[in-house]
Amino acid sequence: MRAQEIVNRQPLVERVHEFALSPDGEYIALCNIDGLKKISLKSGKQEWLLRSLYYLPKCPIHSIKWSPDMTHIAFVSGTSPQHELKVLNLATKSLRVIDRAHSFCGVTWSPDGKQLAWIKHEGKAGWQDRLLVGVIGKDKVHITILYEDKMIHSIRWTADGQFLIFVRDSRWDPTVSKHFSSALVVIQLDGTNLKNLKWLSPPGRFPMHSYYSIPHSGWAVSPDGTTVAFGSGNSIWLYSLRKSETLPMEIRLVGRALEICWSPDGKGLLYVVSESKEPVAPGSVRTGPPHSLYWIDKEGKKNQFIFREEKGICNLQWLKGRGIFYISGETLCKVTLGI
Repeated sequence: MRAQEIVNRQPLVERVHEFALSPDGEYIALCNIDGLKKISLKSGKQEWLLRSLYYLPKCPIHSIKWSPDMTHIAFVSGTSPQHELKVLNLATKSLRVIDRAHSFCGVTWSPDGKQLAWIKHEGKAGWQDRLLVGVIGKDKVHITILYEDKMIHSIRWTADGQFLIFVRDSRWDPTVSKHFSSALVVIQLDGTNLKNLKWLSPPGRFPMHSYYSIPHSGWAVSPDGTTVAFGSGNSIWLYSLRKSETLPMEIRLVGRALEICWSPDGKGLLYVVSESKEPVAPGSVRTGPPHSLYWIDKEGKKNQFIFREEKGICNLQWLKGRGIFYISGETLCKVTLGI
């Protein structure tokens, strides 16, 4: 991509740990050491939704998720050994505790906004991580355990509500003397019950000593919910969620994708690659800044460099129009592209 195709690039807010764009693309919810804040992208008006009551060296709020109708925000707060999954009513500013755990490894809303799904980790030896779905009633949350396994994280709900997808990390399980490769796990739902389960991983076998993990932002579901993309090595793999007989498609990249983000029209993806020259341990990969951002079409025919950020690129989001948002260092930035 030529430099002139970057129409505008501007820093928006400093001291940001995490953010989430609203479904209509008009607002940003962000958190920092001071609490949770909402910002209008049109007027620039800022509103505190929740203030921290005491100072912590790290942000006590994370996993911010807007409900589809923008009336609630789900998030995780707290510090080890106790975290809480909460839902904030934006009209009344009332807080509701949904669940408590040692830590939470992913939160997502159902497309109709009536359910939450999350992964919790109890932090106890021998305990498995749990994937749960909660039906958010007026007075009570009806919780169902869908799946239990070790080392699972990063959950997404597809746009049509049919599938929940999450990551199971690569690991050696001494209890069964078996090596499990890193994979995306696709759960097909029938209401709140498990209907079908399948595993997506690149073709071929991983060596026993290979413990490759798909990063939290290293995979993404297309806007129409029909295709899932995830990075493995120097490739992005595309899998169809509708046609099980369709073979996965491999797209070669210039490096390992640390973050992946679909374009709003589903015609291509943005991905982030580390340009760090720092030495790493054998078998490890470089993830530190500086980072470079690339665009690739879903056929893999166009692979174009966009720009480089010395302080890195994380929390990459592109929901509407041509605005791309990300965090560099602790600064929330926006880039408008002329694609």
